[in-house]
Amino acid sequence: MTENSSARSPLTSSVTLHSALLAAAVLLLAVLGVVTQLSLDTARRNEVQRALHDTERNTQKLAVRVGEVLDRVDQTTLLVKSLHETGNPMSLSGLRAAGLVTLDTTRALLITDRRGVVQESTSPDVVLNLADEDDFKRHLHDPAVGLSIGAPQPDHLNGGWMLPVMRRLTHDGQFDGVVVAMLDPGSLTKGFDQGEAPGTVITVIGLDNINRSRRLDGSVSFGEKVDAQKVLQRSHKIRETLQPFYSQVDGTARFFTALPIDRYPMVAVVAVTADAVTAGYQQTRLRLLGWSAAVALLIVFGTLVLWRQARGLDSSRREARRAKALYVATLDGSLDALWLMRAERDASGQTHDFVITDANRRAGAMLGLDPAAMIGRRATELVPSIREDGLLNLLLTVLQRQKPMDVEAQAVATSMRGRWMHFQVVPVEEGVALITRDIDDRKRAEAQLADIARRDALTQLPNRRHFEEQLELAAARAQRSGRPMALVYLDLDGFKRVNDTLGHEAGDRLLISVALRLTACVRVTDLVSRLGGDEFTVILEESGTAEDRLQLCERILAQLSEPHVLAGQATVSTPSLGMAVYLPGESLDSLRKRADGAMYDAKRAGKACLRIAASASTAG
Repeated sequence: MTENSSARSPLTSSVTLHSALLAAAVLLLAVLGVVTQLSLDTARRNEVQRALHDTERNTQKLAVRVGEVLDRVDQTTLLVKSLHETGNPMSLSGLRAAGLVTLDTTRALLITDRRGVVQESTSPDVVLNLADEDDFKRHLHDPAVGLSIGAPQPDHLNGGWMLPVMRRLTHDGQFDGVVVAMLDPGSLTKGFDQGEAPGTVITVIGLDNINRSRRLDGSVSFGEKVDAQKVLQRSHKIRETLQPFYSQVDGTARFFTALPIDRYPMVAVVAVTADAVTAGYQQTRLRLLGWSAAVALLIVFGTLVLWRQARGLDSSRREARRAKALYVATLDGSLDALWLMRAERDASGQTHDFVITDANRRAGAMLGLDPAAMIGRRATELVPSIREDGLLNLLLTVLQRQKPMDVEAQAVATSMRGRWMHFQVVPVEEGVALITRDIDDRKRAEAQLADIARRDALTQLPNRRHFEEQLELAAARAQRSGRPMALVYLDLDGFKRVNDTLGHEAGDRLLISVALRLTACVRVTDLVSRLGGDEFTVILEESGTAEDRLQLCERILAQLSEPHVLAGQATVSTPSLGMAVYLPGESLDSLRKRADGAMYDAKRAGKACLRIAASASTAG
C-alpha cells in the first residue's frame, strides 16, 4: 500500500499542477479581457471628454460672440430710446453720420410710431407697418418688456430671413412706438463651422424653444422648434454619461455642449457627430484588440509549453523561479510605491497596526530606506504621521470592509511633505496592499489650467468669469466688514478708430498697454479685469473715502490719457470711467448697471472723464 501510494503521488501532483496551470491560463485570459475592456472604455472616455472639452470651448466662444452682437444692438436701441425720450431725437441717418450707430450685423434699423407705422428706416426695403407683429403688441401692452428678440421671419422684400430685435419707446411715460433692429440671423453663427468635422451643428436657440440660427455643413436654417431646457438637460447628461443624444431635428447622434448666453434668453449649442468624436477611438480599438489577440495567443502558447514542462519536478521548479523573478521585476519596475502589510492585532483581536511584509524600491526611495530594512517593521514606526493624516484609518477601513479605496491628499511625512499623493489601498489576505503615486505635477498642471480658464489670453488680466466670481466674494466681504467697496467700469474712447486705421494688431497692443498702465495705477488689493473688447473693470475693496476713490480714478484717467506708441506713432485713446459704490444689500446686477450707466454718462458728457453713479435709491 505504501508502494502504491508512492506510485500514485507523482501522478496526483502532476494532475494538480496541470489543473493549476489551466486555471492560471483561464485567469490570465480573463484578466486580459478585463484589462482590454477597461483600456477600451478608458480610450473612449478620454476621446469623448477631449471632444466635449473642445465643444465647451467653442460653445463659450459662440456664446460670447452672440452676446457681443446683441450687446451692440442693445446699445444702439438704448441710444435711440434715450435720445427719443429726452426730447433730443436725431434721425437714424444723423446717428450713422455721427458714428453713433453702426450696422455691421444689422440689415436695417427702423422706428415706428405708437400705431406701428414705420416713421424712419435705414433701408427703404422694409415693411411699413408692424402693428400686427406679436413683439410689437407685447411692447404696446407691457411696459416691463425690455429688449425683445423675436423669432426669425422671412424677408419678403429682399429674400432671406430677418431676426427682429425690438425696444419700446415712450413719451411722457406713454407708449410712443418701438425701435427695431433687423438682424441677419445667419450672422450669429457665421464662421463658427470652419475647420469643424462634417456634420457639426452650430446653433443658437431661444428660451422660447425657437431656433434662431442653425448652421450645418455651410447651410443655415431658422425657426425650427427645439426644447431649449431639454437641450440644456441633455448637455449635462452627456457630461455625466459620456453618451450621445439623437438630434430632434435630423435624428443624428451627436455629442454637444449647451450654454446659456449671458444677459439674453438664448442658448448656444455646438454639437459634433458621434462618428466624428469616436473616429480616433475606433482606430485605437482595432489596435488594442489586435494586441489583446496577440497576447491571448501568447498566453495559450505559454500555457501549452508549461503544460509539457510541468512533467518534471525540475521544470516545475524552474517555472517557479521564473514566476518569482517576474514578480520581483514587476514589483521593482513599478512607477508606484507598493507596500504589502499584514494586520497586527491586540489581545482582543482588534487590529491596531500593520507590519510590512514586502515593499518595492520605489517605496524605499520614497521613505529614504532600503526596502529590506522595512520588512518586519510596523507602519506607524516607519511613518508616525499616518496617525495624524488619516492614512491609518484608511488602512483599517479597507481591512474591515474588504473593498478597495483610494484618496488624494497632501503628504505629511517629512520627506514628501506638502506634495500631492494618490493613495490606493487594496485588501489582501491577512492585510492590505498600499499603492502610492506622486501626483504633484498633475495637480499643479490642473491648477494652471484652472488659472488659464479665468484669464484673458491677450492681456493676461482676469476675464469676465473670474471678475464675476471675485465681485461676488468682494461684495460679501464688504457686507460683513462694512468697509466701502467700489466698482469702476472703463471703456476706451476711439478704440474702433485705432483698429480701423492702424489695424487689429495695433489694437491688441493698445489693449495690452492699457492693461499694464491700469494695473500700475491701482493697489495690489484691487482687481483689474478685462470683460471683452475695450471694456475693463476695477474692483476697489476697502476703497476708503470718496476723496480716496476720486484720486485713484483721476490717476487712472491721467495715465491712460497719455499717448501710446503704436505702429511707430503716438496714439491717444482716452478712457471714459464710471464708478459705483456698493450699497449694503444691493444686488450685484444693480451695482454693475449703475457703474456701466455712469460710464455711458461719461461718454455722453464728452468722453475722457469720470462719472460717479448715484445711489440705487437716488437713481431710481
